[in-house]
Amino acid sequence: MRKLIVNGQEITSVRISCGESEAEQYAAAELGRYFEKFGISADGMYPVQIYLDTQLKPDACRISLPEEGGISIAGGNGRGAIYGVYEFLERYAGCRFFLPDLETYGDGDIVVDKEWAHTPVFESRQSDWVCGDDLVWSVKNRINNRYFPNHTLFPEKYGGGQKIWGFVHTLAELTETPADVQPCLSDPENLDKTIRKVRNILKEAPDTTVVAVSQNDNQRYCTCEKCNAVFAEEGSQSGILLRFVNAVADSVRDDYPDVVIETLAYHYTTDPPKITKPRENVCIRLCSVYLCPSHSLLDDTCISNRDFRNQILWWNEICDRLYLWDYTTNFFHYIPTLPNFYTLRDTMRFYAEHGVKGIYPEGNYTSPASGEFGELRCYLLARLMWDPMMAEQEYLRHMDEFMAAYYGEGWRFIRCYLDFVTQESRRYHTYWWTSETWLFHKDCYIPMEETLDGLWDKAEELAGDRIDAVKRSRMQWRYIKLMMHPDADVGRAFLEDAKMYGIHFKESVDFPPDDADLSQTPDMWTVKKA
Repeated sequence: MRKLIVNGQEITSVRISCGESEAEQYAAAELGRYFEKFGISADGMYPVQIYLDTQLKPDACRISLPEEGGISIAGGNGRGAIYGVYEFLERYAGCRFFLPDLETYGDGDIVVDKEWAHTPVFESRQSDWVCGDDLVWSVKNRINNRYFPNHTLFPEKYGGGQKIWGFVHTLAELTETPADVQPCLSDPENLDKTIRKVRNILKEAPDTTVVAVSQNDNQRYCTCEKCNAVFAEEGSQSGILLRFVNAVADSVRDDYPDVVIETLAYHYTTDPPKITKPRENVCIRLCSVYLCPSHSLLDDTCISNRDFRNQILWWNEICDRLYLWDYTTNFFHYIPTLPNFYTLRDTMRFYAEHGVKGIYPEGNYTSPASGEFGELRCYLLARLMWDPMMAEQEYLRHMDEFMAAYYGEGWRFIRCYLDFVTQESRRYHTYWWTSETWLFHKDCYIPMEETLDGLWDKAEELAGDRIDAVKRSRMQWRYIKLMMHPDADVGRAFLEDAKMYGIHFKESVDFPPDDADLSQTPDMWTVKKA
């Protein structure tokens, strides 16, 4: 049984009160449930109040200690009230909500002697890492929107959320044109079709808050005389797209003042236009297509990151609602390590400091399990989306706490492996679509092969009941070894384990075909034969 000590007073039982909304009642029930785990009765008299405070911004929360006694947990909305409860459990009780099936509850006295408040920088915080594909876990980690593939609306019980029509690449459907090209955005018929469809969407689902009007997933944009003339004026292909999107936004603004039209700045539209600015009811979602995860976004020696940093600054100058679509996995090769753990914090902080209001770190959304450090990355991204301004020491604490809980007593050996891989990756540039060549530089891996094997061996030896987690994550090192020493028998055993764990190979291919030549390096197993 743990003691609850508030301003020096030991409390053995509490009385939790809340408002009538579903979210407030859920927050109160959750707090009572965890108090019960700690051995603290919820049928006493010491007051713990959960309520909404309209003076707080949406999703903001505050924990205060009134002079007359008790604990007050306030939220700017229903989500904020729920978040306030989880903040209380984390900050004072030491709870951690690592994964849907992995929580820790802290130990020792629950000492509440300081007040606390937080207003999130990002109004939209999304995730699609499969290891965190759980509504309850998402709420506990202050994720307030879900995206592809399971775009499930948060129910009112969990505080609600945006209802988004469409995912991305919606212009084919809206203009009734082929998806493998871009429609002509100077054609008034395409604009009329889009406006009619958007208005029909809003009429049929008036609770929709965001409608995606975004380019198709290709770079075959229109080069007709009218489109080229706009390009000449704007200096970017984003000019013609934004004029089109603005027209759609203008058509719905009066009838649907709370609806936002979202569009992508993606590939050929990432540079902002010279003339046209987004309307107030338009959201620009800039994609980090060429962001290099091996280097900090602040690293001027990395040309890709310098260019992307400038794009953020340029869009922020003209856009009041800038969201980021951030790539945080290697979609061509899910299993090898994506070495972005020591650049995530700098990147997220830069976003927060330069006008970004929404963040969606896209993960390995097609793979049921991760063969690398996907689970760790999923958790760290959630922490950073909620508090992108955290200090480095706090970020590293989150990393160590997760690894200790997830991998067991041998976690430090795995941390050594992670540190080695990320340190070596700084010698090269990597991308979300990068090839494997950067992963197995023999000049650095072969001399260290025995040492790295030993790290994983020791982690397995000490794993205890976390052995499956260690073995799953060891798949990334086994992959690299096969890149250095391809072997059909070893490859067959590797593939069998990947299927057993549900670890897919890449975005578009779950597993290699049956006739794959496993004597080759594993990056070739999924390559179609000529």
